[in-house]
Amino acid sequence: QVQATLGQIMRRRQVSHGRRLTYRDLAQMAGTSERTMAEWMRGATSPMAMSGLLNLMSALEMDDAMEVLTLWRETAAQKHSGAETGQEIQK
Repeated sequence: QVQATLGQIMRRRQVSHGRRLTYRDLAQMAGTSERTMAEWMRGATSPMAMSGLLNLMSALEMDDAMEVLTLWRETAAQKHSGAETGQEIQK
């Protein structure tokens, strides 16, 4: 089930980006290694936390799920920009 969901995410991102995405692209977005992403996509391994999170998200009403995802995106963007700032200071 996780494998199919990852495939759906990959296809939808490819359409929105107008180009084919690689496992490396997906791994960067997921914050994991390219090898791990390839294993997930093949179904060789399955991240249990991801399955649990998807189950919880699917139990929410659509508006609530969108709000949770929006907050996640905003928090991730803040962490990402903070990490870049920290890297700039180290240079």
